[in-house]
Amino acid sequence: MVRTMHPDSFDSAAKAVNLSTVAAALAPELRCLLGPTIALTMGTLPASGSALVRVSREEIVDLLRHLALDAHDAMRTGGTVTIRTGLLREVAECAALVIHEVPDALSSRSDLASGPIRKGRSLGLGASYDMVEHAGGHFHISCRGRETVLTICFPLPTS
Repeated sequence: MVRTMHPDSFDSAAKAVNLSTVAAALAPELRCLLGPTIALTMGTLPASGSALVRVSREEIVDLLRHLALDAHDAMRTGGTVTIRTGLLREVAECAALVIHEVPDALSSRSDLASGPIRKGRSLGLGASYDMVEHAGGHFHISCRGRETVLTICFPLPTS
């Protein structure tokens, strides 16, 4: 069962959590949520450094669960999901979760278009939007053919 996240639970004074550690620990559960027809690959982004965020571990777990369920619903006949975590330095330095979905030939991801995510686009993404925004983060989606890349950036904690 996946809990609903509430933005009021965000605590800017919270202890920093490493996205990569949380994602790696959750991989077995994510594989179950994705189902037997969707392969999951975990990895890190090429930039070196620690992907620390001031978001509770529970909220990161909920975020990943929602995104796995969203991918399951979007790719009913199968595909692959790659989740990479780490530092992203393309626009501004941030701690990032990058989810790359490649559905098989019979699945399609018609519920998304490239650009920033807004509430209500899909259940899994809508459930995650408020928490990420409240933490000072943002979503971005890019679609090429059948492939979808969802990038979620969180600001790095200040000392």
